[in-house]
Amino acid sequence: MDTIDRIIQRTCRRQPEKSALREKVGGQWQSTSYGQLEKHAEEIGAGLLAMGLECGQPAAILAPASSLWVASYLGILKAGGIAVPIDKELKATEIRHVLTDCQAGILFTEPSFLDVLQEIFPVLPELKQVVLLRPDRRKPLRNQDSGEVHESLSTLVYALTELSERYRVEPKETEQLLELVRQVEEKLPPESLPEPVKAKPKKSKLPKIRKTPQDEGPVIVPLDRFKRSEPLPPSSREAADIALILYTSGTTGRSKGALLSHGNIASNIDAAVEIFRLDESMRTLSFLPINHVYELVCGILLPLSLGGTVSFAESLKQLGNNLAEVKPSFLLGVPAVFAKLHARIMKGIEEKALSRMLFRFSPTRALVAKKVRRILGDGTIFVSGGAALDPAIAAGMMSLGIDIYQGYGITETSPIVAAERPGIKKLGTVGLPLPGVEVRIDSPNDEGVGEIWVRGPNVMRGYFNNPRATEEVLTDGWYHTGDLGFVDEAGFVSIRGRVKNLIVTPNGKNVYPEEVENELLKGRFIAEAMVYGHKVSPAAEEVHALVVPNQEALDAYAREQNIFPLNENDVEALIREEVIAAGKRLADFKRVKKFTLREEELPKTTTRKIKRFAVEADIPAAGATPGEQAEKSL
Repeated sequence: MDTIDRIIQRTCRRQPEKSALREKVGGQWQSTSYGQLEKHAEEIGAGLLAMGLECGQPAAILAPASSLWVASYLGILKAGGIAVPIDKELKATEIRHVLTDCQAGILFTEPSFLDVLQEIFPVLPELKQVVLLRPDRRKPLRNQDSGEVHESLSTLVYALTELSERYRVEPKETEQLLELVRQVEEKLPPESLPEPVKAKPKKSKLPKIRKTPQDEGPVIVPLDRFKRSEPLPPSSREAADIALILYTSGTTGRSKGALLSHGNIASNIDAAVEIFRLDESMRTLSFLPINHVYELVCGILLPLSLGGTVSFAESLKQLGNNLAEVKPSFLLGVPAVFAKLHARIMKGIEEKALSRMLFRFSPTRALVAKKVRRILGDGTIFVSGGAALDPAIAAGMMSLGIDIYQGYGITETSPIVAAERPGIKKLGTVGLPLPGVEVRIDSPNDEGVGEIWVRGPNVMRGYFNNPRATEEVLTDGWYHTGDLGFVDEAGFVSIRGRVKNLIVTPNGKNVYPEEVENELLKGRFIAEAMVYGHKVSPAAEEVHALVVPNQEALDAYAREQNIFPLNENDVEALIREEVIAAGKRLADFKRVKKFTLREEELPKTTTRKIKRFAVEADIPAAGATPGEQAEKSL
């Protein structure tokens, strides 16, 4: 087994002209070939060595998915470093935690993040350099020529910064040089701003030259100045060495950095290629967060290791259009996205009289399904992960002839543990464990449900700088997932929920909140739901729920019934009916006893999992949650 960078390097040299990465620029798809990808990565790696990155040191990336993100990631590995991808949706305090914890000396980012980063630079003494992957054009001038001049002036300031530090130039002399640059900037045309704003003195947009490195924060340089053309020395890194520090999404609190080796990732890629029968012809459309292990490993590194082509979606809003343009052969998603995709497909069918009629009858349903598949990409392999997929959605996609496979994985397992695969599926399960991966159920109850433990070449080495947390989850190579599930006689794995979320009723029955939530979410007027245990005694809980109404569906209903707008009592009555209906599909002890309506969307991670700790912290032992309506008994 080899390192990730060498695996992809072989692909780059085998087919340098083939398109590796594609992204929309100015409304048009632009490609980065494998040869160009290797060149960018080599130059970034050489830049890292020139600035003094040592073998095994971390370097972080905070930016949206792009070809430059991937090149930076590979460049870090080529230089012998450890990559630390950071979620671009994090707040300043959370970014500070990650950068402080991993002690990264360099950060690759984009200008749009500089305002947030400026807040935390003073408390990041380890961070020495920030590399901008794209030019700073947050405030473009009126014409392109002026914009280019301004960009050149910014580059000049960065060069002055570098020279002043290298040769210890006196701050006063440096300021004199900077003043000359500012005088040139003053002669540029004014920005396209409203008249009252133009009347104000023009504020310089040039970066400041750092006077005292210890006090002013890291040096900020553009990527073009950072890269070097010197050839890289052969890497001494091996498969057992750490390649990634991936910070968990934090559904239960402060995130921890999982240490994943090159071998961890490579083993998962090899197993996924085997079970899905993938090759260099694969085309993917990447739209999930690239910092997440699921997308990074399975959606980016896997196709690049084979010689496939990765296209970056413009946005979630443009996902439908991009699907039609790219027609991927392999697509990763999360249940929330597949639920919306299925709803959109069915809405399109229902809105057309002919399609609606043809779809209702089995003999003609295939005609409609064929048209849907032609738009999405006939033969596309859809893989759902990140959370449990509603079996009804899976069945609905299957009725359209769309192959959708459910997988199960965790950051700490690089990520895949088990997955359905062509020819081997069982609705309601997450499939069989990957080749070489063992799954066992610890302390199963009478139903065979217990905590899922995993052992194999994909299991992390531990948590960075956190031996106590590592000891809590690793026992003789077995990783304690914190998930509840069982394994049937045929070896198929089923997930019931999280150990920490388990609700124990006064009768001693176990209720898995995720199962109840899936039923609630089938209601037309329920957009989101979080089920939790409300303490009624030291050892027992009642099943309660927070419900976010589906405002769009409520508005449509109000227009249908000519009672627009609905009042609070109307909404409560509609939600009550749906909560009761969901309860009828569940055993008595699983039914929601009380629910609370909530106007705001529930806080989630980037993979759309509810941050239960954040919500539950606001739920008092009795009474209404601040900002929400009082609990409604059923």
